Amino acid sequence: MIDTYQNQTIKINAVSGGIVRNYKDSFFLRFHLKSPLAEQLLDEEPRYSKRKVVVLQLVICGDMEVIAELMFKSDFDELFERGDPEC
Repeated sequence: MIDTYQNQTIKINAVSGGIVRNYKDSFFLRFHLKSPLAEQLLDEEPRYSKRKVVVLQLVICGDMEVIAELMFKSDFDELFERGDPEC
């Protein structure tokens, strides 16, 4: 859930039935919802490759399979620090 940045606007333009990459530094991962990776990504403090991440959006793509758009938290925070118009 992305509700901790109170004075910022986040624009996610997902298309029904699909997933769209929203930021140049974001990336996609496909995983099973019962996998150890799912536990890491859907935790209160999500991590991937031992780095903190922000889960921007999820799309179901099969039986218990999802595709997630992610950003490393440091890259995500940097967008707001520099006032990037991409936000």
